[in-house]
Amino acid sequence: MKEVSFDFDRIGTEADFYKVAAQSLTLPEYFGNNLDALWDVLTGAIALPVSIRFINLTLGQLDKFGDIIQVFEDAQDELGDDFSFEYYLKKL
Repeated sequence: MKEVSFDFDRIGTEADFYKVAAQSLTLPEYFGNNLDALWDVLTGAIALPVSIRFINLTLGQLDKFGDIIQVFEDAQDELGDDFSFEYYLKKL
């Protein structure tokens, strides 16, 4: 299973997130950098199986990236055992 980690010490904005996602998940060039496009590629364009982790999230980032986190959680529900998603708060 491919493992992909997103380190939120290095991700400050949604634009940063989408740039890292495009590289880390090898997303197609037509990826649209929005929630609908994210759903489409997670459920139909990335190689499965995959395990994705968001690490070093602050409480502020948890709120700021809440919609993105929800898309990953929904994709996990949709795809079952082929798609694993977890996130971890930054240890202070």
